[in-house]
Amino acid sequence: MRNIVLIAASTAIVLSLNSCVSFSREMIKDDLSGLKKENVHMIDGQYQYNGYEYINHDNLKSGTDGNIGRMLAVKNTLVNDCDQLVIKSVPLVKGKTYELEFIFLKGEELRYTFKYQAQLKKGLLILNNHVSKCHGVPYLLGGCEISQSRIGLTKDHHLLIQNYKDNSGAFLLFFWAGYTINYAEKFKRIN
Repeated sequence: MRNIVLIAASTAIVLSLNSCVSFSREMIKDDLSGLKKENVHMIDGQYQYNGYEYINHDNLKSGTDGNIGRMLAVKNTLVNDCDQLVIKSVPLVKGKTYELEFIFLKGEELRYTFKYQAQLKKGLLILNNHVSKCHGVPYLLGGCEISQSRIGLTKDHHLLIQNYKDNSGAFLLFFWAGYTINYAEKFKRIN
């Protein structure tokens, strides 16, 4: 009996550690212009800071809901009143890996800049901004919140940012107290 309990507990922990969090392609498939290795440079450009269309986890679309700083989880307060974002991409030696520079502007004034590496997968650039924050006793009496972003272009060459967040753990999984959500926002290209 003790072996059965030990096996069940081990299985629960292993299953919760292998969370199959993923982006929902369904919510963006109708307006996605897939990037390829040959045209990743099309992501380079200047975009409005505030979004023009928000898509929630239920695939419902609404008007402007947020901004690029919120979508990319930028913690620096200098981005709070920006009005544009410039993205510059540089291919790296490793095949489908790129370095993306994000430049936040207020008018012509530079407010903040940072870089992410990204992998080209299925027509989108998956940013290396994977964040995992654990609380309680991870996967036992608490859980871990995991989040990540990916970017791409719409058919009209506007910027698309999609995020996922997952909060689950072993006991949270059994009691259905955790959550997994996907959401996306679109930002108009200025030039």
